[in-house]
Amino acid sequence: MPSTLRFAAILGLLSVPIVCADYAKYRLYHRLFHPTEAQAHFQERGTVIITQNNTASFVAASTFADDILSFAEDLSEVKNKELLLYQVALERDGDKKEEHWDVSSIKACHLARSTSEQIYLHTVDTHGLKPYAINYFVSPIPHDGTCPKSRSKKASIESFAKVNTTVFLKGSNFPPLPQLASPPPITPEGQPVAPVSEKTFLQKYWMYIAAFLVVTLLAGGGEEEKPARKE
Repeated sequence: MPSTLRFAAILGLLSVPIVCADYAKYRLYHRLFHPTEAQAHFQERGTVIITQNNTASFVAASTFADDILSFAEDLSEVKNKELLLYQVALERDGDKKEEHWDVSSIKACHLARSTSEQIYLHTVDTHGLKPYAINYFVSPIPHDGTCPKSRSKKASIESFAKVNTTVFLKGSNFPPLPQLASPPPITPEGQPVAPVSEKTFLQKYWMYIAAFLVVTLLAGGGEEEKPARKE
């Protein structure tokens, strides 16, 4: 093999692990949660793949459709559906303890008519490879957030297995720093310098008032009018 081809082949082999390692994977889990019912465990929802160029994609788990079917059966047995929540959790760095995961919740009744979902992952670095929190939304939903009335809840919620998923990465944003006022001046003894008292009206304009009075007196002190002559 010519040396040029051998060198190109070596470079190709070296580049394979770099490309494969140029991404991070994070698992998402989901469940139905009711505050008055027994707490169910999370089931795997899928995997978010984040690349170094800040792009993210989602791959649903093979059991996702079966989970939705199971959720549909559970939904039909719940009495107070207004309190039933659909929760999506972010696993943190391989931590298997569910109580350590970050969880986002929506009303489960909105799944029936949802056609798309948005997953927001909040990251701590500029490359988006360390998400620490999750926000989950579905659309469309009513503006007031009330549960829609549906006649065939089981059939409609099963269609959620074909929902369109979009993943967004949100970097950390720091609030602007407060504008601090400059400290007041102090004397060498450490006492605050007393502000100069504002002058009164007479102190400000006494020169103009005095000049006006002088002009008035001079204008009124001219030749006196002579008495009228008697005929």
